[in-house]
Amino acid sequence: MGNAHQVLEEHLQASRLDPAEAMARHMLETNPDDAIAHVAWARIAAQRGNVDEGIKRLERLLAQQPKHPGGLAWLAVLWGDKGDAERALLLARRAVALGARVAQTDVMLGDDALMRGALDEALPFFDRAVAQSPRVAAGWVGRGRVQRAQGNLAEAEDAFARAVEAAPLRLDAWVNLVEVELEGGADDAAFDNLALALRAHPGHPQLLAIKQAAEQKKLEGDPLEGALAGVRQLLVRGDVAGAQRSLAILSAQIGIDDRLTVVEIEIAAITGQGDLPSLINSAHRIVRDRPTAWEPRAALGRILLRQSPLQNVRMGLAQCEEAWRTSGEHPRAGLFLFEAYAVAGKRAHALALGRKLAQGDTAEATLVRGLLGEVPLPQPFEPFFKGPSVDGSDSKAPAGSTAATKDDDEKKPVG
Repeated sequence: MGNAHQVLEEHLQASRLDPAEAMARHMLETNPDDAIAHVAWARIAAQRGNVDEGIKRLERLLAQQPKHPGGLAWLAVLWGDKGDAERALLLARRAVALGARVAQTDVMLGDDALMRGALDEALPFFDRAVAQSPRVAAGWVGRGRVQRAQGNLAEAEDAFARAVEAAPLRLDAWVNLVEVELEGGADDAAFDNLALALRAHPGHPQLLAIKQAAEQKKLEGDPLEGALAGVRQLLVRGDVAGAQRSLAILSAQIGIDDRLTVVEIEIAAITGQGDLPSLINSAHRIVRDRPTAWEPRAALGRILLRQSPLQNVRMGLAQCEEAWRTSGEHPRAGLFLFEAYAVAGKRAHALALGRKLAQGDTAEATLVRGLLGEVPLPQPFEPFFKGPSVDGSDSKAPAGSTAATKDDDEKKPVG
């Protein structure tokens, strides 16, 4: 393959179709028998959505050069895209036998071997695929699956991480990466990647199921997590004094721990007591240290809504929205976001989220149902809740919540 053909291949792999098409056209005008350019033109047609046109071009090429390895390999790929797996595999095997080096056909053959349980046969195909084209995420996923099946979790984790890097929206890459990390005991890395996966695939059932199981395991295996869950339940039920006493006992027993600080911030957001600027600074530090952890981010968002010298409703809302996404739509993150929408005057958003939360069977859902029941359905543009605002007003809120009651005097349009 000459330099011009190599540049053309780079354009194709990067999906730069316009310059690739211009190069292929020029090559064919110069040399109508340039097989590599014909294959490239077929690939361009397929990437533009016209797979049938790509197949026709390749079949015309193979009618003249029936043993062209590249033509056979890409014809296999396109028939695979059309859903004819049997024909695609036959073409792929013939292409590889003739010396084809196309990552997609190697992945196809590796997947077939993996499906048959032939791990030793599958691995060389995947290795060759990623060596030929590191951007083909399917090659890394296949390699990771083989390594995982062989018990090589570190190798598998590296392969899945590379798949995620190559294709950040590929769900199976995220799922396999998180599962391997949990299997290997790298729980912190798994939770970080779960947050990133949920950012890419908000609310996906498979990711939510993994997260729920991982959080339950963490809750059962860490006494402090279980104790803090009890403190938070007291908060949701409105027993702020009981929550403060329990937190004080835990602090005396354990000492300094960021998880205790997060709960202290949550309590301060409700009561308005304590050194709020110092707690906000601590929340910023914790979020900076663990940007994918949703609990400190949610606590930061909640306390920023509270009236203080550092009150910032817009930033508080943004933090609560991010926590809601990366938590996998956890009910507590949902409660905080519900309050943030109310404080920010986004009545329609608060109502929609509140109704969604109210359908659950958690303590947070019970609290939200109570809040929704206290306020009749609003008239158009009537504020739903009025919470701490930039002008310094701060109305009463139910225990365990920063959301406040309706203000009949204010009739201005909101959000």
